[in-house]
Amino acid sequence: MRLFISKNKKWFGYLLFALILTLALLYYRFPSDAIRCYLQAEVERANPRLVLSVNRIEPRLPVGLKFIGTELVLKDEPDKAILRSDSLLLKPHVWSLLRGKSEYSFHCLAYRGEVGGSVYFEKDRTRGSIDTEIELRDIYIGDYAYLLQLVGHSIEGTLGGTLSYKGQYKSLMDASGQANLRLSHGRVVFLRPFLMLEGVDFDEIEIEMVLKKQEIDLTRLELKGRQLNGTLSGTITLKEVLAESSLDLRGTIEPLAEFFKSTGGILDTVDFFGQGLNRGMISFVIQGTLMDPRMKST
Repeated sequence: MRLFISKNKKWFGYLLFALILTLALLYYRFPSDAIRCYLQAEVERANPRLVLSVNRIEPRLPVGLKFIGTELVLKDEPDKAILRSDSLLLKPHVWSLLRGKSEYSFHCLAYRGEVGGSVYFEKDRTRGSIDTEIELRDIYIGDYAYLLQLVGHSIEGTLGGTLSYKGQYKSLMDASGQANLRLSHGRVVFLRPFLMLEGVDFDEIEIEMVLKKQEIDLTRLELKGRQLNGTLSGTITLKEVLAESSLDLRGTIEPLAEFFKSTGGILDTVDFFGQGLNRGMISFVIQGTLMDPRMKST
């Protein structure tokens, strides 16, 4: 083998030079605009209500694309971004492509954190399905302005956890999936005063939920904070306009010493709750919609 390489040294040199030249030309003559137009057309085909914009697309070795400055917005409300990322690295699974499948891994920098995972697209255009698994790390949701529009009130904190989703492009809610999330060191601001508070700070919120047939089964939500602890479970029936999704939730609240200090004293607060305070706990139900939740003690 060494003798073969020695005798053909110059040919290996030419081959290496040609490879380097090809890679250089591919990088500097990369058809960024053509790929951008193709992706924008594919997004519009999959969901005519959405518009994709990308500032720049770069190749990444050995096989991959890096998208710089990506936004996904509603066509009717272009000033409100559904998704905004600083950079997105997309790599195809080579062996899946050879088998005629569209499977990719991705890594995204967005909202001061990271999003990674894998996604599989069904090539059959009549079905148009998507199957994905996602891991969130250190996402600051206070920067996600679209969330305020969805739920109708401000939420801050750092989000992490895992999500899985399987469904069709044209009916994103009629799908299946699950989520295990943790939101830490944040604050929720209420639409109207709740338990004599305008909002509540928390140390941690842990969430477990399952999506199936346009319904979210909230199996567990547990809040821990300096002012109060709480639990919540139940169902959210999804509507086309997410803010109109109906609520059927049940939970408990445990006021802590810091809560009584912030509301003016134990006696006044207990008098406010009346008979609702039982063994230091308050039981309640939440009905109505995401935009207009209605709560009452039980």
